[in-house]
Amino acid sequence: MSTGEGVIPEAGSYVAEYFGYQVYPNVAGGPEALDAQQTGCCPFLSMATGEARECVKGETSRGVCTVSSVVDEVREDWLVCPNRAIDPTFMGQAARRLFGYAEAATLHFIAAPTLSDPETREIVKDAVAKAEHVLVYFQEKLGGELGISKTSVSPEFSFDWTLVEVLGVFPELSLGRFGILELQTMDFHGSYRHAVSLMRSELEINPDGFHEYLRTEEGRSSLSEKMETPNLSNVFKRTFYQMVYKFQLAGHSNCAGGGFAVPRSVWTSWARHLANPSLLEQRDGTFVLGRGDGDTESLEGNSWIFVFELDKSNYSRNSGTPNVIRPWRVIKTDAETLIQMALRESPAQALADGSPIFSVTERARQKIRRHWPAVVPRNRRRSQGPTLF
Repeated sequence: MSTGEGVIPEAGSYVAEYFGYQVYPNVAGGPEALDAQQTGCCPFLSMATGEARECVKGETSRGVCTVSSVVDEVREDWLVCPNRAIDPTFMGQAARRLFGYAEAATLHFIAAPTLSDPETREIVKDAVAKAEHVLVYFQEKLGGELGISKTSVSPEFSFDWTLVEVLGVFPELSLGRFGILELQTMDFHGSYRHAVSLMRSELEINPDGFHEYLRTEEGRSSLSEKMETPNLSNVFKRTFYQMVYKFQLAGHSNCAGGGFAVPRSVWTSWARHLANPSLLEQRDGTFVLGRGDGDTESLEGNSWIFVFELDKSNYSRNSGTPNVIRPWRVIKTDAETLIQMALRESPAQALADGSPIFSVTERARQKIRRHWPAVVPRNRRRSQGPTLF
């Protein structure tokens, strides 16, 4: 029986956006979506540069922007391409927070490669003359990443986004502070290769019926072909060290601040690693990541976690546009708080009732049973307290 458009299955991972346009749970149709999917255009890089830019991902994941997957019985969207988060409105809001610009102040948020355009140069000249804020940003595909060099006592680091104030251009370029903005996507087990292959094949054979095909049971099944689950622990382990280190770097006088932009789904998955922290709402609508001791005044530096989600309210079956990114939580924190919550509070709470530790021997017992079933009764009741060894 067909699942029908808009009905979300109980489990499984699905390609959710294809070349910037939603294909699950609903399919955004229309000529613009079809054109992007046929030509392999990335709407987000194209928007940032003002010219058509192709998707830069490899063939096995080409066109996949987000994946919908169930974790802890909740279905959420997971960004799997950093270019998907190129949204000048959202990033501009984050930049205002890092640099302390007022909401009402004019801000020109400019991708570095567009400075080659004479029109963009005139915009910068005019803005500087009016003492308006100008931020030029560098990203892997937009001018290249910037970062710090390694030394004998510190590692090399690249920044996902580096934002630099332009204070003047005559008689020569004058730059002010810089800001660090990191973006966290999600890794998945396995590959998208099978789902991508099926979509590409159908698109080549039947372009005019491609969107209708995706709405059928067969089409929706192709979006999930051999798709696996997100690699939650790996992403946090890979990210945590960088997050703490870069928040420390953001304390330098030349740096306006540091921020991590994470999808809501990723933030939710981090809760366990941070001892399920409390968020204390402030008068301005932002939040503070508390350490559990009620102290919110001793946070050091200007470090923020920008949690965002996709706004699907403008979905259209016949004239779809890419879903925009909207803020969900803006959270102030610092490196010491992250260290406290992840490396002290979380393990301390795990040890408090012992259940995570006790589960080790029970799992070992069940694995041994596969090889020596006679010594491990199937319905054995625990008759003694659990031990580690």
